[in-house]
Amino acid sequence: MPAPKSYTKAQWDEFARLLDTLPEKPSSERRVTVRDAMPKVRAHINAARAKGYSVEQLIDQAKQAGIDVTASALRYALQDAKKRRATTQRMAESSSATGKTDMLRSQPATRATGEQTNHTSQTKPEIGSKSGSMVHHDQYSFPIRPDTDNL
Repeated sequence: MPAPKSYTKAQWDEFARLLDTLPEKPSSERRVTVRDAMPKVRAHINAARAKGYSVEQLIDQAKQAGIDVTASALRYALQDAKKRRATTQRMAESSSATGKTDMLRSQPATRATGEQTNHTSQTKPEIGSKSGSMVHHDQYSFPIRPDTDNL
């Protein structure tokens, strides 16, 4: 592993001084990411799509303007930020719901007659099944161990 580079404090001070003396760039020359440009361009893209143009055709138009963007990047950027947050929240809720299901699965089940059957006694605790472990084991999984015999 290469050694980390270090510089003198005077060099960093000189760099900071040079940064402070840089002139303001005009807004027309500033770099803008696809995501940052979408709020201003979204209405134009949606209008072009309403005219019957496909995303691929819009990508060709972007290339003519010197913008190299992929269809998937454009589609992702076109998604409303609220929609992205809702999708992320649904994914989080889904994963937490899965955790709740696993908790319920490990608790004793009650039959209609009132008897209790403990399903957790049928499976032995696996490696990584302790609290806080990132490894998930249930009745359908098995531990995977590295093949150290053929080294």
